[in-house]
Amino acid sequence: MEPQFFQYLAQERAVEQPVMPSNGKMQPSPFTAYYPLIMLLLVFAFLYFFSIRPQRKEEKRRQQMLASLKKGDIVVTQAGIIGSVHSIKDDTVVLNLQNNARVEVLKSTIYDLRNKQKQE
Repeated sequence: MEPQFFQYLAQERAVEQPVMPSNGKMQPSPFTAYYPLIMLLLVFAFLYFFSIRPQRKEEKRRQQMLASLKKGDIVVTQAGIIGSVHSIKDDTVVLNLQNNARVEVLKSTIYDLRNKQKQE
């Protein structure tokens, strides 16, 4: 490396040195004491808005959908079974599949409504 480069670096470092108070000690910024707390709050806010909040919103939507199920609704289960609701019990739903085959599934396995009412 060229000696001129080292002189340039020395000049840059000399300019960037902070001015020390007359007592010879650097005074920390008042912001530095709260920095870890602020970072912790920012991380929690990020997790809340991008993880917890959408999950709660989706769970609320599913609960409303399960509460509004009625006979004739076409639903999709988590296993991918598509059928129309034949009857609803406390924790289970009887689905009517093709050729009048009936399957009883748990309400919690119903994933989504295909369409509101069966077209007849």
